[in-house]
Amino acid sequence: MLDVHDRIHKFKLTLPPSHINDRKSYDPIPVVAKDIASETFLLCFDEFQVTDVADAMILKRLFETLFDEGIVMISTANRPPNDLYKNGLQRSNFLPFIPLLKSHCNMLDMDSLIDYRISDPKPLDIPGGSASFVNDDHRVDEIFNHLTEGGEEETRVLKFLGRELSVGVSNGNVLKTTYKELCEHHHGSSDFRAIAKTYSHVLVKDFPQLSIKYRTPLRRFIILMDIFYDRGVKLVLSTHVPISEIIDVTAAEEAAADDLRLLMDDLKLTMEEAKKTSLFTGEDEAFSHKRALSRLYEMQCADYWHLAHKPGKLE
Repeated sequence: MLDVHDRIHKFKLTLPPSHINDRKSYDPIPVVAKDIASETFLLCFDEFQVTDVADAMILKRLFETLFDEGIVMISTANRPPNDLYKNGLQRSNFLPFIPLLKSHCNMLDMDSLIDYRISDPKPLDIPGGSASFVNDDHRVDEIFNHLTEGGEEETRVLKFLGRELSVGVSNGNVLKTTYKELCEHHHGSSDFRAIAKTYSHVLVKDFPQLSIKYRTPLRRFIILMDIFYDRGVKLVLSTHVPISEIIDVTAAEEAAADDLRLLMDDLKLTMEEAKKTSLFTGEDEAFSHKRALSRLYEMQCADYWHLAHKPGKLE
């Protein structure tokens, strides 16, 4: 969807200022959809999900034109169509997309009782034989020295998309950093893509237990996990708790109270409407924490460590 929004932005730049908000005559969505359809006939998505309100508001119009243009879509998903964007902001505007999707796609239930991602116990060829340790930052240093063959630690500035990013210390394609530097600073998906493009191994010290009580760093970590996993980045963690307990979804909701009131004021929602949004129920995090844990387990496996690093693009 980042590509779609980028195309929309570029299309709007071609319009005279007086026409930008005239959606009836200058709606960019059909134009962008036809442009995509001219480039391909098949769209494949891994783990189709809707979490962003901007995406939710345009999906029906986008796919309506894509399907009219003959596009074929194949996708996996962790939720059935009826549960997409569940409890999302302004979901009533998103709901018409669901029957459109169901009318053009056949649904196959491929649920399995076995998670094959966690069935590989073979040790890794690194100090300690594992990619996660509890309260053992020294082991992370040992692994850094092993992977870099004793190379010196250097501070590196990544330059991309007109931005600069400096995180931790590195040598070659190995980065050593801390949880605070990665997830508590204002980093977004483009930052994590830049890291994944530059480094094949990311070693993280002082990694605490995550909680839905503090959703922003948790969401950053889940975004980071998705990008690293897709790019084959090898992740080593020194954690405060075992990996199986790394995400706590039972925490209380007091920290969201002020944000809840702000949301009500900004969007003119009632208390009940605001409480039902996924932004404050923590449902997105609670749902995705199992996938994140599964991916973390897989990223510990020897088979995953044998995969090639795929730097990918920054966009």
